[in-house]
Amino acid sequence: MKKWGWLVQYGVTIALALGLGFLLSQVPLFHETIIGSAKLRASQCVRFLSYGGALFVLWRFGQRLAAELPALCPKMGFLGPVIMPLTTLIVVTASHPVCGQVLNPFLGKTGKGVYNWLFVIGIVSAALWLVLSWFMKSAPRLQAWEEETESSSKESSAMPIGAANSRYMPPTREEPA
Repeated sequence: MKKWGWLVQYGVTIALALGLGFLLSQVPLFHETIIGSAKLRASQCVRFLSYGGALFVLWRFGQRLAAELPALCPKMGFLGPVIMPLTTLIVVTASHPVCGQVLNPFLGKTGKGVYNWLFVIGIVSAALWLVLSWFMKSAPRLQAWEEETESSSKESSAMPIGAANSRYMPPTREEPA
């Protein structure tokens, strides 16, 4: 369990960021305080910072999981190449409303269209990265792993009992000269 303890660390950090961001943004002081002339409320800034921080920690979690998964769980190592594309897809998709918290008061109709299209391009790019990573890296690793386990199970079933963990050499017959 100790080798997976960092999962709890990331999970608690994300939960605290989301929870505190939500709670602080509900305080009347943050609702009443307006920043600048664009009607940007302090509660919007608090949500942006906390939710954005949670997304950043989620992205860092994806990096660490992608790096450590093959060593921690070799059977799931084929998923390593798709973890970062999947994490990026989640983060970019969730970032649209998070960034909108602070940008929407400053954007006009044209600016909002450009903002939305930038996220459409980012989301589609991350999805394409995910599909290509699966097709080019994960699927071949999964297939190789399945073939390896299949061949090793055939070899172990052909060996006599007790020979699976040792180098089994069948007895040889010596023929008289």
